[in-house]
Amino acid sequence: MRDPGTSRERGRAVVSRVVLHVLFVVAVLGGASCGARAASGDYPAELPPPARVQAAIADAPEAHEAASLVEAAQAERRRLAAGPHEWTTNAQVQRRRVHETMASERFNEWSVALERGIRLPGKAEIDRRLGAQQIVEAEIALADARHESSRRLLSRWYALLRERESAQLLSRQAELASREAQAVSRRRQLGDASRLDEMQAGAEAEQAEAARRVAADLAERARVALLREFPLLQGVEPPQALPDPSEPVEDLGSLAREALEQDHGLRIAQAAAQVAQTEARRALADRRPDPTVGVQYGTERNADERILGVFVSVPFGGEARRAAADASLARASALERRVEARRRQLDAQLAELLAAVRSGVARWQSAQRGAELQAQAAERIARAHELGETDLAEVLRARRLALEAALRAANMRVDALESRARLLLDAHRLWDFEPRP
Repeated sequence: MRDPGTSRERGRAVVSRVVLHVLFVVAVLGGASCGARAASGDYPAELPPPARVQAAIADAPEAHEAASLVEAAQAERRRLAAGPHEWTTNAQVQRRRVHETMASERFNEWSVALERGIRLPGKAEIDRRLGAQQIVEAEIALADARHESSRRLLSRWYALLRERESAQLLSRQAELASREAQAVSRRRQLGDASRLDEMQAGAEAEQAEAARRVAADLAERARVALLREFPLLQGVEPPQALPDPSEPVEDLGSLAREALEQDHGLRIAQAAAQVAQTEARRALADRRPDPTVGVQYGTERNADERILGVFVSVPFGGEARRAAADASLARASALERRVEARRRQLDAQLAELLAAVRSGVARWQSAQRGAELQAQAAERIARAHELGETDLAEVLRARRLALEAALRAANMRVDALESRARLLLDAHRLWDFEPRP
């Protein structure tokens, strides 16, 4: 016959452990929001300091590559402004032999010419416009490279947050399962628990420990991947507690419109189309070939005769020039279609992102409420087990379900935070280090 006092003590011990477990789950789900609310403004509190992010993005190889291409575009503008023609010198030496009657005479003769092609009116202006447009295109490409680096940094940072949250949950669960296994083992020694209960509690503790190790490994991999790609973030640690997801203060529709207007990919496509149109106009202008003018000076008959002349040469435009102009027009038309294709693609991506932001908070709140209810259910089942109304297997199963619900809620929390940050980034409200057009 059981001692009522001993039963009450065991009941209090079990309830204490269950309450500790429930409090832990609720604390994680709540994100320990005290002191973890978003900072002032729209900058998410869970992100690294902006100055560190700026340094990491500026250090990205893609940014250096794009910066070098800007320098190349500047040099190309100087080349186009100078024009394709250069001064050419032509020197000629010859020896003439003349037979007159029975005598034969030899004369040394030479000539030198200086010539240069001349761009027809209008071509120089087109070249200058083309050079300026190529610089604009290269500068937008530089901004796009930095923005793409920002997107990768954002993705890797939230991957680290997601794995770290899971690792923290599973670490705490492994600790609780280990304590529970030890408690059941002591109870078996006192004759108050069966061998089956001890085996089930031990197996649960081992599984929890294995899950903890896997989660810790995934979190470390995410951290290493982030620092390998962005080494200047070394030493920046995620916050201890994540803030509650919330929609941006500004209207989501206006943010989406800004993201569409400021999209670097769309602006690159538009700049490339403008460059192609200018190149097509240049090709059409080239159907009228540039003339070459020059001056020539020479001597004949041992300098007895001196020659000074001016000459002009004009190529005849043929099929090659017509084909080049037609090809340039076709490329310009294709790039204009690419602008529209990029606009539609971007519009679809922003609509998807906007839907994720709008539903992310609600999905997280629903998952959190479900996890809290599942934790409360696990508590009730544990109490029922103490009263002898159910076995330990049901308790362990309820706790596993509570853990799964907590992990699901934690992931949805990070997903909602990431969607919001991604919309702010694409609308140039985060890490916008480029001047707006």
